[in-house]
Amino acid sequence: MKFSFAKQRRGKLYGGYALFFVLFCLLTYGVYWLFGYSLISTHDVLHQHVPIMIEYRRILLSWLHHLSAGPLQWSWHIGLGADAFQTFSYYIIGDPFAYLILLFNKAHLLTGFQLIGLVRMFFAGLSFTYFASHFSLKRWTIWLGAMVYLSSGFAIYASLFQPFFVNALILLPLLITAIEAVLQGRSAWGFGFVVYFSVVVNFYLAFILALGGITYLILRWIELSHPLARQRWFNFVRMLCSGVLGLLATAWLTLPETKALQSSPRFDVPFASGMHFYSLQYYLSLPNALLGNVNVDPFWLNTLSVNVLLLVVVWTFRHYRDYKLIVRLMVLTTILSLLPMFAATLNGFTSPSNRWLFLMSLPMALMTGVFLQQLKTMTLNDWVPIFKWAAVILVLILISTQIIADSTSTVLPQLFFLMVYAGVFVVGTVRQQLLKPQALSALVMANIFVAFNFENAAYDIHQFLPNGAARALISQPYGTATTAVATQPTWAEQNGTKISKYAPTFARTSNVSNYVTASAGITPNNFLLNGANTSSFYSIQNGAAIQFSRDLLNNQRQLNLPIQQFDDRGRVLNFLGVRNLYANSPLPSDTNMPHNYVPTFGETPDLNQSFYGANGDVQAYQTTDNFPLMYFQSRVISNQTYKQLDANEKEANLANVTAVSDTKNLKVTKLQPQSVVIPYKLYDADQNIVSTTNIADTNKSDTYTLYIPNAKQYRGMGIRALITNVHYTEPTLTDRINIDKLNSPGINGHLSSGSNQTAAHGGWDAFKRDVANGSPNQAWRISMTNGDITNSLSQMPETNLSEYEKTTAGVLNLGWADQMPNGLSMQLGQVGRYSFDLQLVGIPMTTQYDKQVQRLQKNGLKKLRLGHNEITGSVTTKQSGVLASSIPYSAGWHATVNGHTVKLIKTNRAFVGIKLTKPGKQQIKLTYRTPGLTAGIHFTAIVSGLIAILGIAQLGWHLFKRKKD
Repeated sequence: MKFSFAKQRRGKLYGGYALFFVLFCLLTYGVYWLFGYSLISTHDVLHQHVPIMIEYRRILLSWLHHLSAGPLQWSWHIGLGADAFQTFSYYIIGDPFAYLILLFNKAHLLTGFQLIGLVRMFFAGLSFTYFASHFSLKRWTIWLGAMVYLSSGFAIYASLFQPFFVNALILLPLLITAIEAVLQGRSAWGFGFVVYFSVVVNFYLAFILALGGITYLILRWIELSHPLARQRWFNFVRMLCSGVLGLLATAWLTLPETKALQSSPRFDVPFASGMHFYSLQYYLSLPNALLGNVNVDPFWLNTLSVNVLLLVVVWTFRHYRDYKLIVRLMVLTTILSLLPMFAATLNGFTSPSNRWLFLMSLPMALMTGVFLQQLKTMTLNDWVPIFKWAAVILVLILISTQIIADSTSTVLPQLFFLMVYAGVFVVGTVRQQLLKPQALSALVMANIFVAFNFENAAYDIHQFLPNGAARALISQPYGTATTAVATQPTWAEQNGTKISKYAPTFARTSNVSNYVTASAGITPNNFLLNGANTSSFYSIQNGAAIQFSRDLLNNQRQLNLPIQQFDDRGRVLNFLGVRNLYANSPLPSDTNMPHNYVPTFGETPDLNQSFYGANGDVQAYQTTDNFPLMYFQSRVISNQTYKQLDANEKEANLANVTAVSDTKNLKVTKLQPQSVVIPYKLYDADQNIVSTTNIADTNKSDTYTLYIPNAKQYRGMGIRALITNVHYTEPTLTDRINIDKLNSPGINGHLSSGSNQTAAHGGWDAFKRDVANGSPNQAWRISMTNGDITNSLSQMPETNLSEYEKTTAGVLNLGWADQMPNGLSMQLGQVGRYSFDLQLVGIPMTTQYDKQVQRLQKNGLKKLRLGHNEITGSVTTKQSGVLASSIPYSAGWHATVNGHTVKLIKTNRAFVGIKLTKPGKQQIKLTYRTPGLTAGIHFTAIVSGLIAILGIAQLGWHLFKRKKD
């Protein structure tokens, strides 16, 4: 295939594409709007992308109105507080389409977000159209190729759930075109610009695009005539220089982002999730990918959605000599998709995600156009070998489909359209009217309509919010309760209780862990448009937050959600400054309400006032034990001592001491145990005493009992289960099948009223079920129950590509000993062999703790002011100590005390602190600057100047040559 840069008029080509795109939108997204749904899914779009775009718009407008103050760099609305530039740059800062939101007023931002998503898709197809126009293809085949490109599994999924990923589909055709231009001796400037935009739009996808571009360059170089000629190397050097300049020009974004990645937990994960091979389910899904589907699971295995793909692939291999580069790409893709190590490498050396397969959308869509264009030249003899090979692959697909128990609702439409394509093509050899552009266009568009709307539950319309519902969920996750808390006096205030003059002026909010689960509502994970909240859901997280979560063994910890509600552990929530908690109304019986959080608008939970919320009625709860944001603490311990404490002792001492690395000139406190170890005996279902260090669980429905002698003596204590040293050995697929056979009724070769099934049939069903579930895998779960309270520690499966990390320990908050008659129960959520240490701990909730908190509140920073990228206040000290905080540590913070620059320290291994060794009144000022941003901007300015000089010099040279000629 010849890649030609001959001049051509593309007006009609682009106009026809625009009409096809409108039809594409009507057949796909239009169905959602027809039934009153928006394009805002209840997953990442609701929790991340919409709030981020709205907040970024607010930040931009604020900056434009106050240019002298500079842009906001630290935001208190991102979890415990985080760098706004580093967090948002992954999603939006370098995305040119995001700035279109400035064209919409505040009342139409959600509409604007959805329209911007469609604009991205339009330009993705337009980019393909421009790319394909360099080949000898008719306009109608290019249009259909563009539709195929837009309906790939990656494109559809990205447009609905990860909108900014669509930018990669825009850049990919431009990247290949720019590479080809340089190889043919044309200007290298375009390549540099594509490199620049690839990086700033999304550095993660830029890595994949770079690997794709390098692969294309190598395979294309092999095909060049005289590949070692001097001119070839000259072109390569030009390309390299242009690419390097484009990359260096991104320093304003990549330098601060690189610094963020160094501490981000998302990139501190086991390579390939510790996998050497995929599950059998994955390998059995590979043949089905050739049939064409809109799926992206497992492991982001994605291809085109049109079911002509199988015939296109076989036809391309049959014409290897004409399409060597494409065939080599297909073979290489097949090899790379076989092992997790390849996917992990292509995914930035992290989890084994096959997102990189979107690179194949371009050659596959192009070959679909080529294939359709030459249909009229084919005879029955041409089709026979194609159908033979297609039949072999189809048999493999049907076998794998039966084993992994794929639903007929997916497979039948795929097979139907494959048969229709085959029938049309064969009959078209004698009745060529069937092969006219109009007929083929109708068939392809019908295929896309069915694939999008019926072939995959991942795009189930019920996962998308009705028009109007999204605004309420984003702006009022707790309904009108937050307004009431801000404006109405509490029940305690109405009954004469005065607010303490030492009450912290800054406070965070949270919700109980089971919020909205009882009403099957949508749990909010992002509170960007609301007040400061403990929970945040972003791909780039401050490493300090996850460090604190790991130190205290937060069982809710996830890489993208480092804090969440911290398992409703009261002292931790107090430390984080959480004053207001929200829960469903009426309060569910399994709510684990933290210590000292009392009804805000009523004497009891039953009498607590309810407020309207999109997820059901809401109640508010409040405490007076919330810590100040910054406070003076005279009692310290060393980090070495802190590390030696177990997670429960760390929690119990949060108000008592602060951990620092250097205790010189500070008062080191000798700690006394703050928790009580509770003895127990563990019994299995047969009342045999067992040990947690060796449990071979062959029935995940089995319940173990923890008997606690004299349980009444622990009343008034919070109960924690400390689980450490977890080792889980997953059964092999054969072992799991045998276990399933034991646990399935009727699999005994005898007739029964419940289930009449032979052992062989039962074994086959067990095999299909286990393979379809991705067995074997590393996932496990340990659950414990105290009365109505059930809590668990679990290992994320390796299929969870965003959240997987190895779990070996955790603390379970099991409520109060008052709920514990004489013991607890335990269940193991997955069959397999478990070994772990289990310690039950009681944490007394005494008045001594309340006095400790009151002391810290008295020592809180006075006249606290959270300004634009700064914090100011004062504190008066009588002895040496530290100014501790719950501000996540970052190298971007800088501090002065009484106007003198001082060194910041880490407190409790995660938070900002200042050592104060001189008594007296201390004026405190903290300022924040995004690490690397200033240096990055300066470096970009230098590179931009160099680029301008080179551009002017080149322009002058061309003008000189033209004048000379």
